[in-house]
Amino acid sequence: MTTELSDTTLTADRIVHLTDQLSALSHLRPDPRTNALFGDLVQAILSAPDRQAREILAHPEVDGRRSTVRDLSARGETALEHAWAEHIATAPDPRAALATFPYLDNYDRLTALEVRLLVHAGGTPRSVAVLGCGPLPLSTLGYADALGCPVVGLDREPAAVALARRVATRTGSTAVRFEEADAADVGLMGYDAVVLAALVGETPSAKAAILRRVAGAMRPGAMLLARSARGLRTLLYPPVDLGAMPGFEVLEVVHPTDDVINSVVVARRRA
Repeated sequence: MTTELSDTTLTADRIVHLTDQLSALSHLRPDPRTNALFGDLVQAILSAPDRQAREILAHPEVDGRRSTVRDLSARGETALEHAWAEHIATAPDPRAALATFPYLDNYDRLTALEVRLLVHAGGTPRSVAVLGCGPLPLSTLGYADALGCPVVGLDREPAAVALARRVATRTGSTAVRFEEADAADVGLMGYDAVVLAALVGETPSAKAAILRRVAGAMRPGAMLLARSARGLRTLLYPPVDLGAMPGFEVLEVVHPTDDVINSVVVARRRA
């Protein structure tokens, strides 16, 4: 018991230390220092046993930094995607450049998992919308490749949409299109499946509000995949509150236990 309590304290102190170091940086664009700090933070979070998550999250210094950690994670991921999208879009060999993206395997494994869950729960969709596709739309491209159907990536940031289009064009992906739209306002009646990216909704309450709007915009029977998080991983991404999904029937929730951080919520729009 003493050893476990000590391990819990050490992990909490590590998270606090790394968060403060990241907060002190002048920018979060990828470079050796930034990459190392984010890598250490993610490793500290993933390596802690699930049974310690509650105690670590309740640690006063960690609890007081929850919103800071999540904000740093979101801004760091966005900066990383922007930098790599620019690199891929301007590279002499875009596909070779994409192959060197350090988290490509994580994206591929998560997308493959989601495709399997989607097909198992609702059959192969004829059209998919990805809300919050980002500037490096690897999931959007992955759905198009795996499902062989039209896929649209939607993002509220014009710069993200512009970069996503360039990446798709340079990598030869023709079954996708990208549009500027806010997840809270977009019409989704024409899609068999909707994917809600992990960074859509900065907090659990904001994500729940968006899901209520999304439910009203989807047709009955359409499928939803919402990326979530559990345990210590909620420091990096806001979780989906399963009790705050009116209009949806939750069919399955999958929590990866490897270095794929996001959980996946599979739901169907109620009739």
